[in-house]
Amino acid sequence: MEREVYPIDITSQKDKLEKICKRMGISKAEAIRDSIDFYHEYARGIEVIELRAVSKEQAEKEILEYIKEKGKAWTDEIADDLRIDIVLVDEILKGLAEKGVVE
Repeated sequence: MEREVYPIDITSQKDKLEKICKRMGISKAEAIRDSIDFYHEYARGIEVIELRAVSKEQAEKEILEYIKEKGKAWTDEIADDLRIDIVLVDEILKGLAEKGVVE
């Protein structure tokens, strides 16, 4: 097995690492390896959504169609599914709510 060594400065995390090791009863190396495993699993669940560049008018049209099809949806669901910036979706939904089009 090939061994790799990464020279990193963890001075600012030294106290935290020592507390973790003491509480968990593990070595510093094990704590670091476990942290890498944790973040590896965490990162697997992260989905990167590439936003589309759409006009406000086009976004509103798509949002209305989406709501018509789904019946009910949260702002983040709409933004993710349509790949439209959540700030724009929120702005449009507020405008539609003011007009009484959506609740």
